[in-house]
Amino acid sequence: MEDTALKPANELQFNRYHIDLTDRSVRFERVSCDDLEDALGGVARATKLLHDTVIDDAYAASAPLVMNLGLLTGTRVMTGLRTYFHGYSPLKSSKVGAPGLMWSAGSGHLGTKLRGLDIDEVVFTGRCSNPTMISFSVAVDPAAGTLGPADIEFLDAEALVGMQVNPKIQELHRRYPDAHFAVIGPAGENYNNVRYASIALSTDNQLKSGDSKPRFCGRGGFGGVMGSKNLQAIVVDGPNPAASGRGLKDVNREINLGDGSRMFREIGTWRMMATQHDIGGLPQLNFNPPLDDRAIALQRPTFEKGPYVVKSESCYLCGIKCHKNVYDETPDGEAGEFRVKLDYEPLALLTTNLGIYDPDQALDIVRLCDEFCMDSISLGVTLGYAMEWNRRHPTDPIAGGLSYGDFHDILGAITAIGEGRLPELGQGSLRLAARMGDSSFAMQSKGVEYPAYMPHSNPGYPWALAGGHMSMRTFLLLNVERETGVDYWVDAITRRGPQTILSDFDGLCKFAGVSYEVHAEALRLASGLDVTAENLEAVVDRTFVRGYANERTRGYGKEDYVLPAAAHGTLKSSTLPYFNTPEFFKDLQERVMEKLDQRAADAGFM
Repeated sequence: MEDTALKPANELQFNRYHIDLTDRSVRFERVSCDDLEDALGGVARATKLLHDTVIDDAYAASAPLVMNLGLLTGTRVMTGLRTYFHGYSPLKSSKVGAPGLMWSAGSGHLGTKLRGLDIDEVVFTGRCSNPTMISFSVAVDPAAGTLGPADIEFLDAEALVGMQVNPKIQELHRRYPDAHFAVIGPAGENYNNVRYASIALSTDNQLKSGDSKPRFCGRGGFGGVMGSKNLQAIVVDGPNPAASGRGLKDVNREINLGDGSRMFREIGTWRMMATQHDIGGLPQLNFNPPLDDRAIALQRPTFEKGPYVVKSESCYLCGIKCHKNVYDETPDGEAGEFRVKLDYEPLALLTTNLGIYDPDQALDIVRLCDEFCMDSISLGVTLGYAMEWNRRHPTDPIAGGLSYGDFHDILGAITAIGEGRLPELGQGSLRLAARMGDSSFAMQSKGVEYPAYMPHSNPGYPWALAGGHMSMRTFLLLNVERETGVDYWVDAITRRGPQTILSDFDGLCKFAGVSYEVHAEALRLASGLDVTAENLEAVVDRTFVRGYANERTRGYGKEDYVLPAAAHGTLKSSTLPYFNTPEFFKDLQERVMEKLDQRAADAGFM
């Protein structure tokens, strides 16, 4: 594509649908982009759209749930598959109870199908009067004989209520063999008692094999927001987009074979089980690793010795093959029954963090979490808090005395949470700790539980907008750079860390691991957008500051941008330098918030 063919952001347009679930009304609009945020889509556009929306209850009928795409979703740029859900999270919260703006993202084929229908964004408000699914399909303008805005139907979904994720998706596939789906599980139906319910997105592999292989929009509890609207499923039944791959050979080669995706191609995030164990930073026993090697039993080489087969599989048209799917091994050494897809976060937080070291038990636990459609991070951290409370308070136990390593009780607790029968744990660790009167070992900030990286070595967690590692990339800096100065960490939190959210704008997977320059080249080639790496870096900065300003204008204060007291202690297992003392963090907090407050004010966001 010649440079003369490129268009500035304000010459692009996108399609937005407003759906009021209460009265089943649909309003379509063709929107002219005002700026690069509008053009890129994803989190950039939604954060701008929702910034001034005041929501006191994330489950209120008036609370918007935004589903949108990035500009590269559904193109021939490899990994351009992401679908985003945005809104005010029922999990993320200030100490005084204000819900926080947040998002969650997932791959699969749903985004491609939405692009095939020319749907860029859908804003859901209201509440269905009965369990409902919404179908988006091709519409033809009879007068013009051409494709028009999508045909949207409201369909009864009573028969889907109570179904776990894979049976629900397979039933929908039987009814709509060419469609893809976003669904909630039992946790989303029991949203009042489960604040970390996820949304599952169907995949081609899942539909073809019948195996439970969805992708998840996990963080923030948007499965519960969807459930609060009585929305069981979103069905997208349209053509694949007629997208061109012209000129994208070098971009796709870099994504497929470059250093950025190498780890995910070769071993996936599973690699982190060994990496973190080696430095004494693998979460065990509620983020308090013991001085032993039991966790080696859950590293990938152990599984590959049998009786399991590990296969690398992929999303639609992706060569990275980051999915590390585990199968039982047949007598002849082949892959037999599918068990579960393993990633680092669910594996660590639902096993070693809970004192589980048996591989077969690990597979069952992760599978159960997936089928109830709950965020594995929030579930594992909340269970870990309960177990640690019970260890410290044996005469005043919670959750039936749940304890580390008790496999059968863990399965029972997960089932009870997913079915809404254990609300004290389903509310998440912030609310559970407040109820118990001790937040010192509740591993969360602003109600969002930490991923499987130690907060002791990552003081950036409190400023993450939507999950400690997906929206604030400071979690491995100490491992790599070994810097412990305040100036370094102020820069890391206010400038470097937020840069990871670029892939939550344009639709590329984070596992592509490509630079701003490659993102910009992909956008120029695939969409004709006149954009540079510098433009993209600036819009990341604006979106991060806008998201921070949104929190501050809703009353988030210094008491919310904190780590639990346990994170300021030393780890006997760790080989990393100790620096994150209470005194260090107090100085850091003052300087980070002063800097971000000024930037937000200068930008006119607060």
